[in-house]
Amino acid sequence: MLRQLLIVLLLSGCAAPYDYAEHTDFGRFTTVALAPGADRQSLDGARITAAALAQLPGRGLNPAPPAGAELWLDYRLEEETRLLTTMPRMLERHNGFWDDEERVYGMVREQKLRLWLALPDGTVVWQSRHPRAFPAERIKGAERSRRIEQQVAELLANYPPRP
Repeated sequence: MLRQLLIVLLLSGCAAPYDYAEHTDFGRFTTVALAPGADRQSLDGARITAAALAQLPGRGLNPAPPAGAELWLDYRLEEETRLLTTMPRMLERHNGFWDDEERVYGMVREQKLRLWLALPDGTVVWQSRHPRAFPAERIKGAERSRRIEQQVAELLANYPPRP
């Protein structure tokens, strides 16, 4: 019991930003399937799928065949470039001037995991994008699976949306 409470508290502090169709009655949805076009074959695709399908029953959505599902779950890894910058040194003088500029010294390409739920006609009714980078390629095996499970849990913590 204490362990479950700790997990809930940890996940609630890490909840990812989300959006939803405000006129949708999420209480009426009870079944979900992986979208027909979603990647299930790659290692990461299988990890994301397994993590999502394990989490969704706890969110009120039970797995079903795509033909009978009320919602389809899909995901994408979106590439983003993050700038690496210096912190301004506002209390330091440089050549007689206050050095208060932030400087870019590099950039890193990252992937961010985005999950969404759509009606079978393709209309997206809920989506969430993780604020932290998807596990880097150097992270392998069980540790990679654990990090993906954690990100998926943090994304799905926002479903169903709270009005």
